[in-house]
Amino acid sequence: MTENCDEQKIQRFIKIYPWYAGLSADLLFWIAIDSLFFTVVRNLSHAQLVSLTSVSVIGGILLQAPVLFVIKKAGNTAAVRIGTALLLISSLFMAFGNNYYLIAVGKVLYEVAFTFKNMNSAMLENNLTLVGKSDEFIKYRTKANTIYAVVTMLISFVAGFMFNINSFLPVMSASFFCAVTFALSFFMRDYSEKGGKTAQAGKTKKNGGEKIHYTKTIILILLSFGLFYPIANSGQSNGKLLIQDVLLENTGVDATSLILSGVLAFSRIIRVISNATFYKIHIRFKNKVGVALAMLLSFSTLFFIIGYYLPAPLAVKVSVMSLGYLVILFIRDPFKVYAENILLKAVTIDKQQTMLTALDFFRKVVRALISISFAALLTVNPLILVIIILFALSAVEIIISFLLYKNAFPKP
Repeated sequence: MTENCDEQKIQRFIKIYPWYAGLSADLLFWIAIDSLFFTVVRNLSHAQLVSLTSVSVIGGILLQAPVLFVIKKAGNTAAVRIGTALLLISSLFMAFGNNYYLIAVGKVLYEVAFTFKNMNSAMLENNLTLVGKSDEFIKYRTKANTIYAVVTMLISFVAGFMFNINSFLPVMSASFFCAVTFALSFFMRDYSEKGGKTAQAGKTKKNGGEKIHYTKTIILILLSFGLFYPIANSGQSNGKLLIQDVLLENTGVDATSLILSGVLAFSRIIRVISNATFYKIHIRFKNKVGVALAMLLSFSTLFFIIGYYLPAPLAVKVSVMSLGYLVILFIRDPFKVYAENILLKAVTIDKQQTMLTALDFFRKVVRALISISFAALLTVNPLILVIIILFALSAVEIIISFLLYKNAFPKP
């Protein structure tokens, strides 16, 4: 512990961190009503809604280099505060932007905000190391994810009623939570920036150590995370659409809405259970969980395919496909924590900012490629083809995850 580092303040940081990270993990309320708000209140077409995702991701990719430059100049503490401020500004643009272009600006700011805010993981790792608790990174990241999962589960039950009372009530609530987390960000500080490790990092930079040595392990981490998350995101959105299509072909709109709402509500509960138990699961199985999570990702897409083609009653078909959806919600958050944990421990402190940004960059590039490719495929092909391709990609992810495990954690 360095003399410049106040242990009492770090302990306060550790207590507040899960609440800050959990409540700022996404724009609360928006997840539940974004498409409804944009179509009903702002009169955006389906084509405009789809294009917003592409515009925001591409904008985030193009701005990645200048954002990294600012992060390196500002440091982790300032970067986290900038990111949280941008999240608040993006929520205001999307809530009060009365045309497509203002909303698009808000979506781009949203993407950029998380590139800045991702430094909170490095901040947590560094502060835990200063008090001799570096092995508890997963514990506190999982606490943050659990808070996020619980809050979003509760929001999913009330957002629709709030929207019916006043269409602006949910989005105003989202901005309120952004303001709260912006205030909390001033309690977030990377105390290693005050000396100790950072002083050593500064010497490394002066000696030309800024250049990243991309070891096989680091490349595999980037590839694994860069592929896993886009598959999970696409599987979640397209899998839900597949369930919806099957229901609409066999039942009415009301029944479809009711069943789908039940699946989504139950998936939120599964997400809470996942985050609440992952730390204990990691203690039990250690770093083998990376391969296990990749295998579960593959099983989730397989369940969609089996359920779709299964010659069985509708209830059985939907149940099997819903199982695939629930598995995706179970594995999403744990894999991100797992990837960040091994990445931060694989690089020196002066490389953390670059590597966390690279992790985000790989995810965005693969996400953009998958999104554009699938949009083109769906113009002439059925949705099930997308799920089959995701299953093939998930098989590749298993191989990469296994290679990562063998390289990052070799047997003595």
